[in-house]
Amino acid sequence: MARTPRQTAAERLQREEEFECPKATVDLPLNAANRQVAIDDFGYGPPNPNEPNDAFWQEKADMWDASRSAVRNMLCGNCRVFDVSPWIVDCMGPAGKQDDQYIKSNATVTVGYCRIHEFKCASTRTCDVWIDGGPMDNDIETEDIPMIQEAE
Repeated sequence: MARTPRQTAAERLQREEEFECPKATVDLPLNAANRQVAIDDFGYGPPNPNEPNDAFWQEKADMWDASRSAVRNMLCGNCRVFDVSPWIVDCMGPAGKQDDQYIKSNATVTVGYCRIHEFKCASTRTCDVWIDGGPMDNDIETEDIPMIQEAE
């Protein structure tokens, strides 16, 4: 039996009451640390997407066994775990309050939350674990991919 709009709205309100912002969306030092791990261990970049960055893109092309033009389109902004759902956007706040200077200085860059590396990332960058099919842009998709928890 299909849910009515009222049931759907009630379920969303219940989820909103239980929703907590991921820690890295509100803790800038944690966000910066997680971003550094993505840079060091997972090739997050390039440092300045406004520059050609030929060596960076060639490295990605070699890794993915694809052309440079193909990998230049494999960006965080279209990655399956790039979360730009309304709740996450509310958690992250405006671009001007980000700790990444590139994001702060580029009004056209979409800021999203990486569900794998757990940091706020720029839509114009990429990493070694890019997944086709994004971005996540609604609360239903956000619930489909749980936060990655580090083994303790």
